[in-house]
Amino acid sequence: MNNIDLKKASPDDIEDLLRLERCVDGVKTYSAMTDKDEFLAELKDNNVFIIKNNDISVGSIMYEIKNPDHAYISGLVVDPHFQGRGIAREALIIILKELEHYRRIDLVTHPENFRATKLYESLGFSIESCKENYFGDGEPRVVMVKALRDKRG
Repeated sequence: MNNIDLKKASPDDIEDLLRLERCVDGVKTYSAMTDKDEFLAELKDNNVFIIKNNDISVGSIMYEIKNPDHAYISGLVVDPHFQGRGIAREALIIILKELEHYRRIDLVTHPENFRATKLYESLGFSIESCKENYFGDGEPRVVMVKALRDKRG
């Protein structure tokens, strides 16, 4: 088990966040956010966390509240040097616990990102649809939705 903590990111963390995104920039299965202004807007409008492992910044996870019933996990990245250790899983479990009262939790991933798809499926997500050129990078993405209990009653 890893010693994972999520630290709420602030504009002071922008260089750390950009460094983490640049670790995976150019990978066809991930659309990295490498523009400082775009990331500052993300920090202002959404919930952005730095994933810390023993006080080392090893990744980030972000989500957006779409409406009172819907949350969208807008990003999850782990530095390649720390991948394969269960860090993404632990960070995602923490966020899913935080979002458990939402009726819909969704995210998108590249259909060829098999490790990510397998991780999401193991945590209750299933593929809902496929969208071509989702981020304008010429690559398709699958929309995955967390199967949640009916919260009406």
